[in-house]
Amino acid sequence: MGSIRLEFGLLLTAMTISAVIILVSAGKSLVQQKSYAIEQASALAEKEPIGFILKTYQGKIALFRENSEKPYQILDIEIYLLPDADRELLEQGIFAESEEELKKILEDWEG
Repeated sequence: MGSIRLEFGLLLTAMTISAVIILVSAGKSLVQQKSYAIEQASALAEKEPIGFILKTYQGKIALFRENSEKPYQILDIEIYLLPDADRELLEQGIFAESEEELKKILEDWEG
């Protein structure tokens, strides 16, 4: 009976040690995942937002992403209806830092 208690004690000790190792490994994994997620979020926050440029394109007003040569969207706004000053600005390109700023510009023309 003494050997059964000894074996049971050894088995219980081995199971306890295994459980501790598993818990420590899982904890380290969670810490690494959290650290990686924080790094990714920080990297995204550091990127400057890409703005928009409105300019003429094949006789129409087109919306470009800041670093693109190809229009993101061609708008249904008649260029000839705009004041001369706005048409000249469109030839050069009108930069909008955000979608909110872009909406304000477009509302001025549509309204």
